[in-house]
Amino acid sequence: MKKKTIGWILLGLVVFGAVSFASYHIYQEKMIQSEKANKEMLNKRLTELYEDQQSGYFKPDISSATFDDLATEVKNQRGDSRTLEDIAQAKQNFEIQIRLNDLFERDVLNGLDLSAHPVLKAPKENQIQTVKEQLKESSAKEKEWGQDIAMLLSIAETQSKDFSSAENDVENLVNKGSDLTLSDYLTGVKTLAVLPDGKFKQHLLDKLAPVKNQLANENANFATQIQQSDASMENAKKNYQERQAKVLAERNKELTALKKELMKKQETYDSYKDALESLEDSKKEESSRKEAEDSRSHDSDSHTSSESSDSNSSEEAEDD
Repeated sequence: MKKKTIGWILLGLVVFGAVSFASYHIYQEKMIQSEKANKEMLNKRLTELYEDQQSGYFKPDISSATFDDLATEVKNQRGDSRTLEDIAQAKQNFEIQIRLNDLFERDVLNGLDLSAHPVLKAPKENQIQTVKEQLKESSAKEKEWGQDIAMLLSIAETQSKDFSSAENDVENLVNKGSDLTLSDYLTGVKTLAVLPDGKFKQHLLDKLAPVKNQLANENANFATQIQQSDASMENAKKNYQERQAKVLAERNKELTALKKELMKKQETYDSYKDALESLEDSKKEESSRKEAEDSRSHDSDSHTSSESSDSNSSEEAEDD
């Protein structure tokens, strides 16, 4: 075999190896970029479960299943283990919020909204302590979300103690029977007076109604004093609720300001996003144009190489 033929074969092998290596390198780069883009997309999905991830507030009206679905998607796409850990931690924090809300008659924290008048369902000191312990272990306990959870748990503790005291006093009044005096009644209902209106308070009032009616029927003067006691109870309840509502109203103002700030940030983000998408589209168009030019250049080189090879083959045939 002529030296020229061997040279062309070796050159072909070198070119083939170089092209193969380049193709593999491009494939690797594409895989890395794809994995990076996938990770960013999944992290973005997690971020979208928050009203504001930095301060820790979740989107309103989501559920624990939302986090489970995202975790399943990450596993199916072989996502980063760190992303799975972040989702698991976020779900634990969200479930703290669920357990907090379950203590009250209505949700006291939903998104960036705080209830102005939280009312506990019943005395639940054990459940409150459980949620407090879980909050201590939370990664978000120092965030604004965690501080609001702690504030609401403090309200729950106060109400739970007041509920228990009022329940004991009502039980004592009912158990006195015919030995009950007006003085006993007026002293006993003081703890009931400060309770916020709700199902538990109404339960105690219904339980106390026969005792109240018994005293009122025994003496007209008693009835007048009981009416005065009822008015006093109403004022005490109002003052108690106003003090509590003042703290929550101030915090709601801060959260409203945060909402406005987040809206402005979102508008800025959307503007940047539109600009970036336009830039990316331009880059893709430029890349496609260059690839088309490279392809035409490659075809031209291949054609020239083929003609040169045919010419050399003819020369070798003549030499033979």
